[in-house]
Amino acid sequence: MTLLQRDLIPLSAILLAFTASYLTYDHLPSHIPVHWGIDGRIDNYFHKRLGVYLNPGMMALVYIFFRLIPYADRHRVKQLREIGVYDRFRNAAVLLFGYAHLLGIGIGLRWVSPEANPLIGGTSLLVLFAGDYIQTVQPSRLDRLLYRTGIAPSAAARHRICHSFTLAGLCGLIGTLTGRVQALWLLLPLLTGVFHTRLRFPADKGSAS
Repeated sequence: MTLLQRDLIPLSAILLAFTASYLTYDHLPSHIPVHWGIDGRIDNYFHKRLGVYLNPGMMALVYIFFRLIPYADRHRVKQLREIGVYDRFRNAAVLLFGYAHLLGIGIGLRWVSPEANPLIGGTSLLVLFAGDYIQTVQPSRLDRLLYRTGIAPSAAARHRICHSFTLAGLCGLIGTLTGRVQALWLLLPLLTGVFHTRLRFPADKGSAS
């Protein structure tokens, strides 16, 4: 597998972020949001000369950082790659800055609500990646977790949980952009999916799985 194939997601995201900055620059106001506080509200604006390229630059730095880590701790990185965590964690880190960039540009263009909370959006992104990870995690590990939550371990249950996480993550990302009842966009499909899976595949508490 070539570098481009393995790192297609972060490299494409970085390229798209810089392209979006260039194409929207003339249409943005003089200052755009670049940072949000612990409550998810905008607390810092930069002039667009710097602000429009800040997050794409951070995306590139994060990607380079993850490219260099294997040279410092090759064994640990190999272990993380074997369980499917390392590349997903890197992609999530790059895309979190990409999502902040999307919000900053979107708010500047008045396409996105200034009430958009990147904390909920970031959580939604992690839930989306969790749904993707569920597809590859060893069934034995996931089955133990399913049993503890009252779900009978099976391929059908794992598939349904994966779809629930994926749908909830996508809804959460979209809902954040609206700035309205943002948490519900994530929680409602997630909790509904898990609850429906429990009803459809109830675990037999009389036997261990």
